[in-house]
Order: sequence, then C-alpha cells, then structure tokens
Amino acid sequence: MVKPSDQEPSPLTPSQATAVRLYRKQLDLAQQLRKQYEERKSLAGREPMRPMQKRLMRAASENGLTENSILFREVLGEVIRSLRTERKETLHDMAEKTGVSLGYLSEVERGKKEASSEVMESISTALGLRLSDTLRLVATALDLNETDRREVLKSGMLRK
Repeated sequence: MVKPSDQEPSPLTPSQATAVRLYRKQLDLAQQLRKQYEERKSLAGREPMRPMQKRLMRAASENGLTENSILFREVLGEVIRSLRTERKETLHDMAEKTGVSLGYLSEVERGKKEASSEVMESISTALGLRLSDTLRLVATALDLNETDRREVLKSGMLRK
C-alpha cells in the first residue's frame, strides 16, 4: 500500500484536480446513462413507457402540448433545486449569492418561470458550476423519463 507521503505531488492545481474529478464523474455517469438508455430502448417494444406525472400532463394540455412534452424550465428547476439542497443551502442563501430575488428564484426552481441566460449563469456560478455543466445536467435529466429522472436527482447520481 502506498502512503500519501510516498506519492508524487500532483502537477495539477486544486482547481484543475477538481475539474478532472468532475469530468471523470460526468464520463462515468454518461456511460451509466447510455447503458440504461440501451436497456430501455431494447425493452421499448415490449412494454410501454411510464406515464408522465399528472401535473406535467395537465400543464402540457393547458399549453397545447402533447402528453409526452417535457418543459425545459421544469427540468431546469428540478436540477437546480437538487443541486442546491445537496449543498444544504436555502433559497435565501442562493438568492444572496446570485443577486436574484428570492421569489423569482423560487419560481424558477418550481418551473413556473423561464430563467434568462444571465440568471442561469449566476445560478450556475453560485452552485460552483459552469453554465455548460449545468446545461449538461439538464440535458441528461431530459433524456430520462419522469420516474427515472426523479430517482437520479434524489440519489445525486447526476453529480457523481
């Protein structure tokens, strides 16, 4: 067994090491999600997909969308809330860091309001992510059906 003192010092700065670690976690997640996707794809001919949650179907019908429509703003809100609660931060903490009002931030998390690119950037920064990382997490969540997305967000697997 190699002791920590016997290891060579890392040529990476702590920030770079964190970025590499996050990239590896995203790569692992992408491989897991691809495997899940292939499994679901192979089962698609044999069993129906799970239905969307009632509130999404109701919102979709009110907006003239089909039953299978998923609203970006709702998934974005789910991802933001999941990341924030994982860090044990309150909406108030997030509002102070982002400069976004508490009420507006709450509506973004609940999927009631569309967030501008500037707001998404400030939220991502407050969460310690780049905007592109946040959008990748949202895209990954959009690839999952409703039940799988909730399970993944609850487990924190998107962030591992």
